[in-house]
Amino acid sequence: MNFLAHLHLAEPTPELVLGNLLGDFVKGYPWDDRFPRPVWKGIVEHRAVDAFTDSHPEWKRSWDLLPDHLKRFAGIVVDIYYDHFLHRHWELFSGDEAIDGFIDRVHGQLREVLYLAEDEVAEIIDMMIRERWLESYRTLEGVDQTLKRVSQRSEILHPIFEAAKDLENDLKEMEGHFLAFYPDLIQHVAEMRTEPG
Repeated sequence: MNFLAHLHLAEPTPELVLGNLLGDFVKGYPWDDRFPRPVWKGIVEHRAVDAFTDSHPEWKRSWDLLPDHLKRFAGIVVDIYYDHFLHRHWELFSGDEAIDGFIDRVHGQLREVLYLAEDEVAEIIDMMIRERWLESYRTLEGVDQTLKRVSQRSEILHPIFEAAKDLENDLKEMEGHFLAFYPDLIQHVAEMRTEPG
């Protein structure tokens, strides 16, 4: 999953919100002294969400929709589209919290604890907040801009520059995959939090 979904699934405390965002940036085993325990808990949850997502049959069906030159980037491309679908169907999964209020809340929480992240990662998160990346998932134009921005991070990622154009005829089917998948993910996270230890 991408940023919006990880933040949506996080328990609403600043440290856990940050940890759920850091999962893509932090390597190594958890529970050392790099972070407070609640941040590590969020990182571990992020990793568990990614593992569940990558093994889910609906996510794999979305992977199958990608042309061959994009399949190796499915973890980026599909996850960004899934954030768009989450944005589009926010009211199904969010209770009473409107999307704009949610984004403002998590931005405030992240600012509170951004000093806990390494400088390079803190800069990325600060840019995400300042440039309102989470809001960009609202529209397909924003998704296209996001994919283009990500594609410019390295030459290896260049094939996803035109991913929006490559997938424009498959989005309705992918949206169906997301709507079947996301309730399972929410349930998985809830069950994970009730397990001992």
